[in-house]
Amino acid sequence: MRTFAIVAVIEGAAPDLTEWLAFHRAVGVRHVVIYDNGLDPAAAALLRLHADLGVITLPCPTRLDCTPKFAAYNHFLASRARLFRFAAFLEADEFLVPAPGRGLDAWLARIPAHAGAVVINRRTFDTAEPQAPATDLLLRRFPRGATAESEDNRLVTSIYRQGAIAAIRDAPWAELVQGERLMSDFSPAEVDPERPGAVLGVRQGEIRLNHYPLPSPGRLAESEPCPRTAGWTGPTLDEMRHLLAYADAIAPAEAARLRSRYTGVPELGRPVSPQEHRRWRLRHLHRPQIEAAGRFLQRRIFGAARPW
Repeated sequence: MRTFAIVAVIEGAAPDLTEWLAFHRAVGVRHVVIYDNGLDPAAAALLRLHADLGVITLPCPTRLDCTPKFAAYNHFLASRARLFRFAAFLEADEFLVPAPGRGLDAWLARIPAHAGAVVINRRTFDTAEPQAPATDLLLRRFPRGATAESEDNRLVTSIYRQGAIAAIRDAPWAELVQGERLMSDFSPAEVDPERPGAVLGVRQGEIRLNHYPLPSPGRLAESEPCPRTAGWTGPTLDEMRHLLAYADAIAPAEAARLRSRYTGVPELGRPVSPQEHRRWRLRHLHRPQIEAAGRFLQRRIFGAARPW
């Protein structure tokens, strides 16, 4: 069974999709399920490039009783959630940010067995006035986030354990059918009775959710630079450079389009060493295939894994 997946519904041009995917690979996310709700041709081509890198693209289902986003989320629960121990339902302007130098795997491994959901506090970033051109990284265009005392930080998203929810009508606060709802430090989560989707406490030490709302309605009342986000910029750039090297080999036209999109990022012009790129390919291309073969043999010998 795979450990963790991000599920997202993407539509339109999605200009920062490459960075969003590269960032999450950098922090340790190996599986992303994207529902196509009307992507433009360039974004669809980008996702095809990622098909062997753990990104699954599915058409967005339609239902009369809910929006396409929740139709997609519930389709995932019915069809693919059994493949993953945990899943998070994110937007394309939301980034799961662990502490610098720490990937998600170690934190996920520490989630207590009785947890059905773990809520992750948001940190909203000031997108009213970009600090870099549109051709630069999102992480550098908007470096200032809400201060620790901001009420916005009490808004949350959730990471759900397989089998803990049967349906989603509210992604941050879906009803649990088993397990407890915990904070990111694994203390009990207390719901804010006066604010939907919020909790009474803020825990941003080990993991948080960066939110870049576009278009921004106005400047944040109080903001400050975010060293944690800056600490993940280098690993994100490394992932993007390897992606370009990979694209040069299998889709040169797509590689050229990506370079034209990120003309404000000179670091992408640095070549990757063959040895580093071989390790990257082993980690993102070959290792998943070996693990899939191992899971197949395990199912043949021991049968399907039991749900939680």
